[in-house]
Amino acid sequence: MSEAGGPYGAAGKGTVMTINLVDLIKGYLTPDIVKKASTFVGESESATQKAVSGIVPALLAAMANQASTTDGAERLSRMLDTGKYDGSALNNLGSLFSGGETTQKAITEGKNVLSSLFGGKTEGLTDQIAGFAGVRPGSAASLLALIVPLIMNLLGRQRSTIGQGPSALASLLGEQKSFLSGLLPAGIGSFLGWAGYARPGQTVQSYAEPKRATPAWLIPLLALGAIVLVGLGWLLSRPNPGSETTVAARAVAKMTDLQLPGGVKVSVPEGSFNYSLHKWLSGTTDTTVPKRFVFDNLNFETASTQLTPESVPTVESLVVILKAYPDVAVRLEGHTDTTGDAVANKKLSQDRAIVVKEIIVKSGIPEQRVGTDGYGEEKPIAPNETEEGRAKNRRTELVVVKR
Repeated sequence: MSEAGGPYGAAGKGTVMTINLVDLIKGYLTPDIVKKASTFVGESESATQKAVSGIVPALLAAMANQASTTDGAERLSRMLDTGKYDGSALNNLGSLFSGGETTQKAITEGKNVLSSLFGGKTEGLTDQIAGFAGVRPGSAASLLALIVPLIMNLLGRQRSTIGQGPSALASLLGEQKSFLSGLLPAGIGSFLGWAGYARPGQTVQSYAEPKRATPAWLIPLLALGAIVLVGLGWLLSRPNPGSETTVAARAVAKMTDLQLPGGVKVSVPEGSFNYSLHKWLSGTTDTTVPKRFVFDNLNFETASTQLTPESVPTVESLVVILKAYPDVAVRLEGHTDTTGDAVANKKLSQDRAIVVKEIIVKSGIPEQRVGTDGYGEEKPIAPNETEEGRAKNRRTELVVVKR
């Protein structure tokens, strides 16, 4: 994509024109890219576009804020160098939103940058974007993390023109304030303390839709509706006493130490996936393969291959067990429910299995011991007509093919 010849515009060489990063970023976020992003996160294209329209100015404003101090500019410059954000990724931007290893890596790196920019406010910002665009928080989190490398690569490419030093970067980002005025979604500017990004005399407005005044007669009705929604939310959020998948149930699960071959011990929840796997591997009564185990507490962010933080210990414990039984070979199988496109579901299930395998292999298990497959919605174990059934069908299985 052409970037209008760098810092020189129609006024002729020698007349420096301010670079509008917002417009440049919009140029990369083509309808095709937005469509890929919407498919990846499982949201509509219109909602994804709206989320992106809020994310871009929020991230640029945060980077401009950080670069406003010497230390901040130097820190941002180091992040560009360390992450090797030289602009080359912009040549194949579609791969960033296509799932698999590239997307997984980008999300991880993006979250690290977000933590540097927003600190403890990252989760709050995610909720603000989700509410603004009408998407799930998990979708907003993934989009936030994926837009970060796009912007960082654009900054890296601009440095070849403006100079590599932190001061040049600070100057470029400082010039963006005039372009960002009025673009931040309503509430985000005040949430992050960026009142300066509103136009003089104005409050921060959403750049997707103008804010309309609420008719006076509607206020009592809205208040009543809020009370009803709070009550319904309380009823719906109560844990099901019979559910074994609630957070509360997992929190009180009794931990037990497994004594593995070679004198190694690993602590896992009693009755869990890893507990059952070890009991079977250490037993002599049932030795028939293949033997199938369904992961518990192995979850991904909605419509993505990003493992949730609470799922990491499950994979880590599995690695310890596989190391203790070096002759064991396994296959990871991904499954989904029938929600969404069948072809996309199958690809997602395969990609998720691959991601888990990559973690296992990077932890020291030989690659030839771990196979993968993805079946999407082809092999349900429960009816898809109910949420409970769909939850059971969204699963990852481990099949022991050799012991």
